[in-house]
Amino acid sequence: MPVANFNTFLKYFEEYKNWVTSNPQLVGDIESTVKWLSYFTAGRINNSTLMSELVYSMSNLLVLFNDRLINAKTQIETELSESHSKIRIWLTVLEYSEVLLEISATKLWGETGKWLIIVLLQAFKTLMRLVLVYFYKERVTQNPPIPPLKREKIPENIDSIEKEGFSLKRSRKVIRKVHSGGYSHFRTWAPLPPLGTKEREISTNLSPRRKMILAETLYILKPLLHLGCMSISGRNHWKPWFISLILDLTSLNMYNSETKAVPVQKEEFEEISRRQVALLLYILRSPFYDNYSRVKIYALLELLSKNLPLARMVTEPILKYLPHWQSTYFYMWST
Repeated sequence: MPVANFNTFLKYFEEYKNWVTSNPQLVGDIESTVKWLSYFTAGRINNSTLMSELVYSMSNLLVLFNDRLINAKTQIETELSESHSKIRIWLTVLEYSEVLLEISATKLWGETGKWLIIVLLQAFKTLMRLVLVYFYKERVTQNPPIPPLKREKIPENIDSIEKEGFSLKRSRKVIRKVHSGGYSHFRTWAPLPPLGTKEREISTNLSPRRKMILAETLYILKPLLHLGCMSISGRNHWKPWFISLILDLTSLNMYNSETKAVPVQKEEFEEISRRQVALLLYILRSPFYDNYSRVKIYALLELLSKNLPLARMVTEPILKYLPHWQSTYFYMWST
């Protein structure tokens, strides 16, 4: 790339970075709009599955990229080592793009390529999550490992605050700069607001207990165990379904017993709660969905569309796209 073009690129990138960090809420609204487009493209154009996944993955990756820019300026998140941070970033990128990679592999190489990509992705994710648990002492690995920032908690006047003061690294208290005070009769002695609040603490501050490590290990190994069982018994057999359910219930039961004895951080509690709610997805997974829940779900949606005003506007798209969503997203290895 010529030097002039590279300098132009850096100029535009700097302008984009300043715009993102100065308008976090507006950027968040735009990201949400782009993400919702992926839901409405399914079934409406040729290769809609690939297109909707491309839009969805790119929108999530854009959120991650913008969050990195905002965090670099506000330092909202807890500082991590470089290697620790890179592992979390790569896992988050895979969480956002794994379905796109599976669909792309199917288009290019058929079912063989699809399952090869699935095994490679899940093996890599399992290995990296085990590194987070055993090397970096994370007690509960989040999904995704780097959740989106809560933009509403970010002050809109970051630039003006930075001009007046600076944030201490340990306490994060904002100290007013000497030259920012101006004349004495114009000064305000009120403390400056913080540049950002630590949105989540990394669980390395608390030493993991052996039972919690075992519980998290079972949860991390679940995708590979499910895939291994499915390769032996078949995709629509009950054994993989039951093995995954048993591993989830066992892991959650071990966590519930441990959380009564040890303190749990907010992000750990939220992740465990998310896993508990995710148990409901088992009714949408084969073979349970094919044999039991599909007929009941369709009957319920049709009943709502006939008896509730305006319900048809919601139920008809769900009835139309539910087979696509069920076959694409409700895998045992996706949660």
